[in-house]
Amino acid sequence: MNQQEEPPSLIRRSTLACLAIAAITWLVGAIVVYIKLMRHSFDPLISAEIDGYFVYQLAQSLPSLNADLDLPAYRAQRILLPFLAAPFGAFIPWAIIGINLCALATGSYALARIALQHRRSPLIGIVFGLWIGSLFALQLNLTEILAYALVLWGIALYEPHRPAPAAILFGLAVLAKETAVLYPTAFIISHMQTQPWRKQALFGLLSIGHGALWQLMLIALLGQSGLTAAFQAGAPADRMFPFTGLLTTPMRASDFWIVQMLWVFTPSLGATCWGLIALLYGVERFSPASWALLLNGLFVLALPAPSCEYMVHSARIALAVVVALTWAIVRVQRPTIALAWCGFLLAPLAVFSPDAYF
Repeated sequence: MNQQEEPPSLIRRSTLACLAIAAITWLVGAIVVYIKLMRHSFDPLISAEIDGYFVYQLAQSLPSLNADLDLPAYRAQRILLPFLAAPFGAFIPWAIIGINLCALATGSYALARIALQHRRSPLIGIVFGLWIGSLFALQLNLTEILAYALVLWGIALYEPHRPAPAAILFGLAVLAKETAVLYPTAFIISHMQTQPWRKQALFGLLSIGHGALWQLMLIALLGQSGLTAAFQAGAPADRMFPFTGLLTTPMRASDFWIVQMLWVFTPSLGATCWGLIALLYGVERFSPASWALLLNGLFVLALPAPSCEYMVHSARIALAVVVALTWAIVRVQRPTIALAWCGFLLAPLAVFSPDAYF
């Protein structure tokens, strides 16, 4: 029975359940932000650390892109969050925090909706907001929360056969974080043999076209694209070699190496293997979820050394895999596996604390 055929009372209860999940994650996120601000005299700029500093600088500089950036094109390719915060002027630091809090809640709502579409408990939605990588991204003003909240909304709209709005949301996700392009790519590849080329071309234009056009604009405005600028990050070439970061990089906080192995490397390896097996042998070979598992698992496994020195970096990047695996587990229709996965993802909260950087 599709949701359109469900009685209004059931739809209302489902909506209220999703709203409750969104409210819980928003409240937890707000507490994390409050504690961090309280420890720093409520200065919102304290959240503008590492990449969050560049988000703040970009928002201040718009529309000129004349900002204090180490790699202007590389930072400017993640334009959506600065663009949304820019109209707030002197309140830009607070706006970035508020936008990310809203993204945390709405992403959890979207994941809860996806769970309901597959007859699973909406409580699964809580893992998006309470994953340790999401909380790291929240307290440092990073772009992953907004990007993958949009990805989840794209999935939630695509599965009830609304590809056009889903593609637009995927396109916005790519403008928030370029690595989100792996999700529309998964949809395009999986449907190559099952959908007319015109429909595929339209989906690709709406989902990837935004990002491609913005990359061309960066070449015109800054002299290079964000993708080529990524190779100028300043680290020695041997430390940028893929597939060595997670396994060979000594973490600055060595006590958390085992945490990174358990909650970043293991899920990424599992996603890659699951995706490969599903594509080669399973009935899910034409499923975008299988391609999302494979592409995002390989992406996180391929992280270079600079992205693996701190749990803060690797865990928030691994949100790509967390979304893919949670989506795939919801589709499996096995409540025990879903419950175990939720418990596994929430376990790192035991080592999290606001203002943590490890």
